[in-house]
Amino acid sequence: MKKMKVLVAKPWEIAVRILRACQEMGLPSVAVFTNVDEAALHVRYADEAISIGEKQKYLDITAILEARPSKRHHRRSSRLWLPGRKRRVARRVEEQGLTFIGPRPETVSMMGDKLAARAFLASRPAGHRWDG
Repeated sequence: MKKMKVLVAKPWEIAVRILRACQEMGLPSVAVFTNVDEAALHVRYADEAISIGEKQKYLDITAILEARPSKRHHRRSSRLWLPGRKRRVARRVEEQGLTFIGPRPETVSMMGDKLAARAFLASRPAGHRWDG
């Protein structure tokens, strides 16, 4: 199995949870941060941290992909996971030959279409109902 590194590109509580899970699983991690959150908790939990500059860079998938460690100094890390939800982000990550943590781009598209999502869910068996 190839060496893998998890890149976390969001500064929220979920990032801290992902980074803690990485530590428990023994997976190396990288946090991406901007000029306003370099002291944030997710940066401290990561094994490495890479600055991407201005706060609006979190919305720039190109800036995040350019910051990934395998492009800079960790060539042995050929696969990378990114958490997120946006269809275009998932697609761009996969186009780079990386692994995306989260729903597949097709799933994100379908869930954005209420009629398609309802039709899909109607075709699935329902779980047990609890009337607590």
